[in-house]
Amino acid sequence: MIAQLMANQVSTDLCVTANARVMGKISGRSRQIDALIDARHDTDNSRRIVVDAKKRKRKIDVTDVEAFRGLMDDVGATHGYLICPTGHTKAAEKRAQMAVTICLVALDHIPNFDPWQWPLCKNAACKQGRIFWGGYPELSPVMTNGAQRIRVPFVHSVGKCDRCGRFHVECHRCGDILSLPEDQDDDFGHHCRCRPPWFWIASIEEDEEGRRSGELHAVLVNRPDRPVTFDRRPYD
Repeated sequence: MIAQLMANQVSTDLCVTANARVMGKISGRSRQIDALIDARHDTDNSRRIVVDAKKRKRKIDVTDVEAFRGLMDDVGATHGYLICPTGHTKAAEKRAQMAVTICLVALDHIPNFDPWQWPLCKNAACKQGRIFWGGYPELSPVMTNGAQRIRVPFVHSVGKCDRCGRFHVECHRCGDILSLPEDQDDDFGHHCRCRPPWFWIASIEEDEEGRRSGELHAVLVNRPDRPVTFDRRPYD
């Protein structure tokens, strides 16, 4: 739910992954993150944001902030949001202020949002995963209609399964939901029933520090050398 709220509010230049897993560069362990915010359009993890939601009866204290700071350092996050619906202590607030890049967020009201209404993951190997929609990009190619050339908008939902992380794309015109694995070298792309002049493909990319990311691309048929990245997720 917190990830969905973040996705509805962050800049379109950012993408949100719910229930993400990132390999810790200090611990060497896979770390679970409630909501991960990364750059959408390029392989750049230099401004990573992590969100930790604490559904507890007690207030967040200074030890929670210290642990969160350690998580941020381990996964290379520059900023962090610690969600504390029941509030936080003064000591926790002072520690967060010292860290500068940690924000404590108190929620007086949580909107009614049911994750069980998310569509089921289309990956046959995934059990009970749900698709978390994190963006709504529009592609507007110029198409020929007789002697006219007109720009036709196509709106999509792009997102990831909250369990296996696989990318999904939903076309708002035909209603098709595409499931795109990013680890297949012989993947020639995926089309919905609209058969637009582009196809969707997922790949694994690596940044300068050797950290890998899965990336979702739209590739125009007449410009295959310039794919557009629409979503990203960390790759263990």
